Amino acid sequence: MRHYKVYAPMNMRIVNLTYALIRGYNKPESWLKRLDFYTAQLEALRPFAETKSIHLIDYEGILVKHDVEYHFLKLTKWQLLFPVRLHRYVDNLKPDVVVIQGLIFPWQVLWLTFHLKRKVKLVAVHHAERPLRFPKSLLQKVADRFIHAYFFAAVDLGKRWVDKGQISSLNKIHEIMEVSSFFYPTNVNDLLQRRNNYLWVGRLDDNKDPATLVKAFARFLQDEPSATLKIVYRAGNHRDDIERLLTSLEIDRKQIVLIENVDHDEMLHWYNDAAFVISTSHYEGSGAAVCEGMACGCIPIVTNIPSFRMMTQSGKVGFLFAPGDVNGLHQALRSSRQVSLLDERKKVLTQFQENLSCDAISKKMFQVISEM
Repeated sequence: MRHYKVYAPMNMRIVNLTYALIRGYNKPESWLKRLDFYTAQLEALRPFAETKSIHLIDYEGILVKHDVEYHFLKLTKWQLLFPVRLHRYVDNLKPDVVVIQGLIFPWQVLWLTFHLKRKVKLVAVHHAERPLRFPKSLLQKVADRFIHAYFFAAVDLGKRWVDKGQISSLNKIHEIMEVSSFFYPTNVNDLLQRRNNYLWVGRLDDNKDPATLVKAFARFLQDEPSATLKIVYRAGNHRDDIERLLTSLEIDRKQIVLIENVDHDEMLHWYNDAAFVISTSHYEGSGAAVCEGMACGCIPIVTNIPSFRMMTQSGKVGFLFAPGDVNGLHQALRSSRQVSLLDERKKVLTQFQENLSCDAISKKMFQVISEM
């Protein structure tokens, strides 16, 4: 169950807007269930401002849930390319602020500025996108003139856009976590029994780099043969490669276990069965799996990339190692045996509540918006 502090609603209306067309969903409840990690964020924002959210699925109508209005429109690709109807709909909602999800729609943002009849502030939220290529890069430079603020999980991620000239100033960039998690810690009393349990969650692809994970953990097992690693994955093209690597390293399959396609709701139990959550990613817009693990008290062992530096306060919480560095991950795993689990877990949960939780994100968002 989600619990948020109650504040007196402010005289402000925020409209969340996405330009992503999603096919195959004709029931709004099913779509919102898939986005529960995201709707939790909208619900946490509601005490600060009147909140509405627009989604483009195979359904039209309005659904009110937890005091947030969800508006559903069924559009064609042409209606998205020339989004007159969509933007008239946005304008009719009379927003004070429009929060645009994603940085890959500069054309649509320019159209939006022409259709809004009132003075509206625009905020764009980064979702792992990299700086745009020509011709979108030119459109982004123009659209940037109308965007008042950008939310990035880490300022260093936004700096790349500034360096390319696609965001005019670093002052427009605000460090706010992309999404949070409504997972929570359970099994508090048996933490010491789980100290041997390590968890990795992600796709089996080059960016997530499961090969570095397996090679380093194989070395770690020579130091700590009682340790176990659960690899929970969905899709990716390296399953066969990882199987061959496990065989060549003569790994006991009870020590490193591959688990495929776990339902998201069930991940609560997997995180709470682990003491540590590992990520070997080379790039992340934020790091949802690590965030979920930290919500459950898992100690992060993650790559030294911008989003994870933010999430761990530059390694003050958990452990950092260089992407692709097998030796570095091996040393981080060894260091994980030296910490006080109870003390480190408290640090993780404090960091989550103060910087990564829905409440924390919403407060930061509203503070930025109210000062624009």
